[in-house]
Amino acid sequence: MPKQLNLLLIAVPFFLIIPLAMIAYSSEDLGSSYCGAVEKRYGIIGREGGYDRTVGPKVLVIRIEGVISSWSKQYLVRAINLAESRNYPLIVELNTPGGLADVATDMVSEITRSKVPIIGYVVDKWAESAGTMILVSTHIAAMQPGTIIGSLQPVTYNPATGGYAPVNESKILNPIIQTLCEHGASKGRNATALVRFVLYNDNYGAYDAMRYNVVDVVAPTREELIREVNGFIVALYGDERVKLELDGSYEFISLSPSEWVLSVISDPLISGVLLSVGVLALIFSIASANLPGIALGLLFVILGLLGSGLNPNIASIILIALGGLLVFIEINTPGFGIIGGTGILMLVMGIVLLPAIPGPEGFSISGEYLNQIIIYVYALGIGAGALTAFVVYKILQVRKVKPYIWRLEGSIGEAIEDLKPGTPGYVIVEGSTGKP
Repeated sequence: MPKQLNLLLIAVPFFLIIPLAMIAYSSEDLGSSYCGAVEKRYGIIGREGGYDRTVGPKVLVIRIEGVISSWSKQYLVRAINLAESRNYPLIVELNTPGGLADVATDMVSEITRSKVPIIGYVVDKWAESAGTMILVSTHIAAMQPGTIIGSLQPVTYNPATGGYAPVNESKILNPIIQTLCEHGASKGRNATALVRFVLYNDNYGAYDAMRYNVVDVVAPTREELIREVNGFIVALYGDERVKLELDGSYEFISLSPSEWVLSVISDPLISGVLLSVGVLALIFSIASANLPGIALGLLFVILGLLGSGLNPNIASIILIALGGLLVFIEINTPGFGIIGGTGILMLVMGIVLLPAIPGPEGFSISGEYLNQIIIYVYALGIGAGALTAFVVYKILQVRKVKPYIWRLEGSIGEAIEDLKPGTPGYVIVEGSTGKP
């Protein structure tokens, strides 16, 4: 009996080790099966060795918070352009549940092609889904203790019902995985962990992410992060190596007016409400031939589509065109001012949404020129709005007066005979003769 027990004690661990080893092997093979033999080409090289130039001494900081949409890319590209012009590294603070996959993919490409190091930093709560994709593509990835990343499987969202459905089509999953391989694994990230983010929705805390070689630094504060990365040599796009020489100072870049508007309406709840209200307003207004209702419905629908991912360039052109048309209609058919007020609002928002960054799509103008235009547009909008309100006020005053065709009271006439107190006589008033 003791001999049988010894054999059993030997056999059980043996049969347990084989499945565990197979699982470990399949897990390790997962990264290479999808990403192949990806070599580290970008990211942290170390603190020693040769480099081509230094960056610093200041750091620029932006904060991407909320749903990732078109505003996020516009914000990031503007910050990268500014960082490159000043030769400063850029910290991208992330606190996001995710967002649009195509926007995140574009942001990943912008990060990889940056001429200065981009430092991703998860703060406050999380950087899930698209936020994780952005984080692992940065040259230096960092997290605050207590934050989480992961859950990169794409989902479809229905703004009408608010429901989510996971996407399992390989035609959609494989491009996302390859994006992680090209822009994440090429910076030294754990390829298997990146693939599992998509296929199994794995989630990591800060220290687990560093243990599994997904992030490079865990830092509780922005100041500590800057101290940690100071002295790193980073490989950039084009085989250029730069060294971070920082003095601990930083400058925060705020959202522009257009980016702020887009960030607000990109919330799925807000964009869903705008779309629903706009569509209902259009249906009932068209049925009742109510032009002011149609104007407001169009405004809500455009804003809802903009929050759901409509290109801001297209939206700004549509808003400017419709705004000008509505103001023209208001001038020629004055009413209660709703049409004109909606047109003025469309014009102001259309100008505010004009992109201020160069790019291959749409059109762009310089940031300084855009700021001047926005000031003029705000002044014009306030002036036109005040004038419209004054006209509406006068129209309402006139409409409150009781209608009449002609009346004698208050009119000035000429007596055609001597008038004595208490005695009737004849006068001429506006060409008519009668007794007063």
